[in-house]
Amino acid sequence: MKMRRLIRTLLALILVTAAFGGVGYYVWNDSRNKTIENYDRNVTLAVETAIWSALYDATRTVEAPLRHYRLITLSENEPLLDVALRYNTTVEVLRMANNLLPTVDSGSGETIIVPEGVQELQPPRRFELYTGIAGDTFDSLAIRFNVRQDILEEDNPILAQRGIAPGDVVFIPILL
Repeated sequence: MKMRRLIRTLLALILVTAAFGGVGYYVWNDSRNKTIENYDRNVTLAVETAIWSALYDATRTVEAPLRHYRLITLSENEPLLDVALRYNTTVEVLRMANNLLPTVDSGSGETIIVPEGVQELQPPRRFELYTGIAGDTFDSLAIRFNVRQDILEEDNPILAQRGIAPGDVVFIPILL
């Protein structure tokens, strides 16, 4: 009788241990899978960003003789003056183009538009980004965004020379 009770107790203990072990394994495996998914998602985003950036830079490098605008991500506390000097523009142009307050002197990790080689924006304007789709022309974008076509072409000289292709980043001027 004592032997049966001992066997039952051992079996119950084994079942309880197995149940806790199974739940623990399920929780560990689920956590591991979520960690792997997050890692995969972050790597995919990093690769997509690197590819997009490389294609963008390659396109702009081929068309380098033309003045053009860039998208750059400012480092934390990166001075706007350093960016302006690097891209042959002014802090005032950077502030105007990105609708930054006069008190903003440095970055905080945001992406900004840098009008490379531009010393003054006449007429005064800021910019919004638009991604080109099939059939876009400067004429159609000028009508859609209610902006003069000559200003639109001035702010996108590379695209004005070769035309807008799907996926191109178009800088849309918003007159101030």
